[in-house]
Amino acid sequence: MPLVIGHRGFAARFPDNSLAGVRAAFAVGADGVEVDVRPCAGGAWVCHHDRLRGGRRVALWSLAALRRDGVPTLAEVVAAVPDGGWLFVEVKPLPARELAAYLGRLVDSLAPRAARTRVISSSLPALAAIEDALPGVSRSWVFGELPDWLPNGLELSPRHTLVEALLGEGRPLHPWTVNRPGRIRALVELGVASITSNDPALAAGVVRG
Repeated sequence: MPLVIGHRGFAARFPDNSLAGVRAAFAVGADGVEVDVRPCAGGAWVCHHDRLRGGRRVALWSLAALRRDGVPTLAEVVAAVPDGGWLFVEVKPLPARELAAYLGRLVDSLAPRAARTRVISSSLPALAAIEDALPGVSRSWVFGELPDWLPNGLELSPRHTLVEALLGEGRPLHPWTVNRPGRIRALVELGVASITSNDPALAAGVVRG
């Protein structure tokens, strides 16, 4: 049975990447949540999808200003995940200098629950750096076009026709964002490792029903 992961917490009913959404996702039966992270001014990692906020890079916003707008830190989200819950963390692509400068704080935030954390990213340098800094943490690569070589765990849009072939090779797949019951049932039958949905209540009902 695949894990049910709430996309950006509980995107169907709550603001993206909010603490309220994270808590609500677990309350309705999600096995885990996915959040997007990037550093703000000063190096704290916050849960925010877009590169810009109010026309300015999130990296230029102070933590105090973001908190006033209700943007949580990654550390706050980690603390909100119950025992046994999973946390999928999408690290947004960063310039190499920023990644090197702030990687330590990212690792510090994830370390308390690294055993039940999956780091996902479209940035291979970010995934490699995280593997070096936090050995053993699960990682998946988000990609658009398939190269000649493949890592061990992949994040795929369920529209990709290569899903069955990769599953046949024994690769764990984690499709997103899946919101239609019929599509969820089809992926359960295929044997994917997790299903990320904007509505984890709906997804949990289909997966376990």
